[in-house]
Amino acid sequence: MSINIFIIDDKVKVCKSLAINFDQMGFKTSWANDSLTAISSIGKNDFDLIILDLMLGDEDSRDLLRQIISLRKGIPVIMITGYGSIESAVDTIKIGAYDYIQKPVDFDVLLKVVESALAKGRREQDDEARCEEHGGFITKNSGLIKTLAKARKLAATDLPILILGENGTGKEVLADYIHEHSGRSSSCLQKINCAAFQESILDNELFGHNKGAYTGANSDYKGIFERADGSNLFLDEIGDMSLAIQAKILRTLQNKEVRRIGGDKTITVDVRFLAATNKNLEELISRKEFREDLFYRLSTAVIKLPPLNQRKEDIPILGEYFMSEYCKNSDKKELSSEVLDLFLDYPWPGNIRELKNTVQYACAVTAGDVILIEDLPMNMQHASEKEAPPENIREDMERKLILKTLLKNDYNKTKTAEELRMSRKTLYNKLERYGISVS
Repeated sequence: MSINIFIIDDKVKVCKSLAINFDQMGFKTSWANDSLTAISSIGKNDFDLIILDLMLGDEDSRDLLRQIISLRKGIPVIMITGYGSIESAVDTIKIGAYDYIQKPVDFDVLLKVVESALAKGRREQDDEARCEEHGGFITKNSGLIKTLAKARKLAATDLPILILGENGTGKEVLADYIHEHSGRSSSCLQKINCAAFQESILDNELFGHNKGAYTGANSDYKGIFERADGSNLFLDEIGDMSLAIQAKILRTLQNKEVRRIGGDKTITVDVRFLAATNKNLEELISRKEFREDLFYRLSTAVIKLPPLNQRKEDIPILGEYFMSEYCKNSDKKELSSEVLDLFLDYPWPGNIRELKNTVQYACAVTAGDVILIEDLPMNMQHASEKEAPPENIREDMERKLILKTLLKNDYNKTKTAEELRMSRKTLYNKLERYGISVS
């Protein structure tokens, strides 16, 4: 597929000359001679790179550069200036341009800058591909990627979906993902944590009340079922609801209608249910703490999120991601090999949320460029002092070596097998043995 270059210069002759040269090199080119035409074209076309003259007639194009960056985030823009104004050219770099060259344009020099910009863009795309970001989930775990593909298919239906998983595995993030890919995404996803309210307050939050229903009810109040009409509703921690509330939710699911507290009429609602819990609902059913009929209504489709200790290959990626988020105001930091080993061994009972909080803490307290054991929260430092059982040391070392080599080679299994001096078949067997699921 041809690289599509867009040239913006007020001189037609310059545009034609550059276009001819780029076309001869196999690129596809088009151009504009003013800012209005340029913005219109950028909005309609998928350009790979833009070449922009610093001056379009009497117009300084730095404002146009800002518009381009706002409109097409990440697209490389190369500035051309014929006025010898290094200060202005440098300013465009601060705004977000990739680079600048001066007129008269040496095409060979320009071509090298273009190729460099495109190569950088490809590297960034590869980085994103390696991280496999799916609507808030960053993973290389093939099982989770399949789970997300399943969620996307179910999102297109109106089936109720039950999301299972431990605390911190991303149940609410998955609800957002499902909503974004549903036919109801134009409406706001409504959410409520059922464990956050006492029974009477939860009843009010879910179903609303009429004016005068109780002391202090000075006006009508729409519950979240009414507010979610036409959209999706995420009921988090449904295992913490009382049986009375469960009965009312079941009626809403069956009849698609609610009755406010103090009201004497039913209100029809069109709501698609997403529910989540970290509890074993079947155990709650056996103890008569959760209604079996509600469970079957909500569990038409079930999605279970794996805990982080079953996604060991994602720990280094997630660690880097959180460091980029929380170490923004300082030089780039990295995890020491001891910390990475600890992260790979640690059971992460709080899952991704715990990893995120750990990295945030470490970024805040570390004084150097490398995060060390002493930069971690105290419970993590104590975990580092525990030795593995002697019979597991060899396997632990091998598993960590494989994970580190995969990370070093951008999860390329062929390169990893070569570096570890083993066949691809042997590597695959070890990946399966150690529960390392790499897409």
